[in-house]
Amino acid sequence: MAGNNGFVEVGTMYIIATLCLLGLATAQTITDLTSCITKENNLKMECNFKPAASPPPPMCKFTQGDKIVGSTSSAEAQDAKYKNRANVTISDSVCELSLTGLADKTQEFKCTIKQTEMLDESKVAVVKKDTPTCSALSILLQKGTGLFPIFMTLPLLSELI
Repeated sequence: MAGNNGFVEVGTMYIIATLCLLGLATAQTITDLTSCITKENNLKMECNFKPAASPPPPMCKFTQGDKIVGSTSSAEAQDAKYKNRANVTISDSVCELSLTGLADKTQEFKCTIKQTEMLDESKVAVVKKDTPTCSALSILLQKGTGLFPIFMTLPLLSELI
């Protein structure tokens, strides 16, 4: 009899651990945070994330220190410094920040995604002079370094055919 209670307790522990891990596996996670400077000299940041499997829809915000640069939530009060300068949009699995009037000094921005009770955050330091210009090539280099050689070899392969 005493041996059976041990198996029941261990089985219960495995079930509880599995449920906890499943809860973590379905939470949203940030996969990439990139930035570039537009031709209008504005900052564009993309916070790519893997959304949670269940509702509600995700909320996204960008902060700089304790100041809210922009948010998709109307409950989040945008700092006056960024009024009429910052816009945050979210679609599918990308949260995007557009900011005009980026200063030349190094600035740290944080992207926060909240869909479940858990938060996922990612930070990036932006130095205007070192930030690449937004273009199809820069996006390809930032997000698909492995794809770049493939696209470069396609013209060579077409010559062989």
